[in-house]
Amino acid sequence: MTLWTDGGGKGPATSLHPVHGRDQVAALFMSVAATLTPGAVDLRYRRVAGDPCALVFSGDGPLAVVVVDLTPEGDRIAAVYSVTNPDKLTGIR
Repeated sequence: MTLWTDGGGKGPATSLHPVHGRDQVAALFMSVAATLTPGAVDLRYRRVAGDPCALVFSGDGPLAVVVVDLTPEGDRIAAVYSVTNPDKLTGIR
């Protein structure tokens, strides 16, 4: 599994390079989650370009779009794409 993040220097993306391995990806998501106020996050599940994704809201606006790319069999996660750049999230309501 590989995680790509895009914070544009403005969002909570914590890696400038892809993160490889499920343990490393989980650790990165946990480090970001630790900075959020408990109970202040709202998840809404959707599909983007046919792929499952989560829209993450914090407060009154979007915090992230997290797209999950599954293996061809559809039973495992192959890659995760996380966009937290606020300039790229302006169209999400």
